[in-house]
Amino acid sequence: MRERRKLRLRAEDSEDLAVVAALLQDARAPLSEMAFDPTGGRFMASFVRYMRECQPDPRIREGLCEIASAVIFEGIQSVRYRGLDPHDLACELRLLTIATAPGRERLVDIDLLFDGGAVIRLATDRIRCRLEDHGEPRGCTVPPTDHFAEEPSEDLDAPSGPA
Repeated sequence: MRERRKLRLRAEDSEDLAVVAALLQDARAPLSEMAFDPTGGRFMASFVRYMRECQPDPRIREGLCEIASAVIFEGIQSVRYRGLDPHDLACELRLLTIATAPGRERLVDIDLLFDGGAVIRLATDRIRCRLEDHGEPRGCTVPPTDHFAEEPSEDLDAPSGPA
């Protein structure tokens, strides 16, 4: 069994943030565990993430552990959202990825993209993010999405059109 170390990472550009996004893929967080501090310019969220980095093969879900993780974005000027009810604090969101794009009002928009189409957009002038694991790893209580499941597909070798 591979050692399960707690992570402490910092992201300062889009490539760093892609690593954080990969580690947080499928992580779960209720809205009650997300907050924006406009005075301090911080957006914080507490996720339960899957420790896929401990698995020898990402397709294997058996024996996968999860851990509580905090992600903190600094220098955030505004937060917008779409596809979620901000008053439904019990609503649990599952993170698909974190994307960046040039912003309209600021230099960078950081989008937290969730299952079901919900988006939280953070506007900032530069990427400053921290990811820190907390607590102890434990067995998964909710299995992750199986991104490696085979979907039905058409036979590409079969001729198309009328026979």
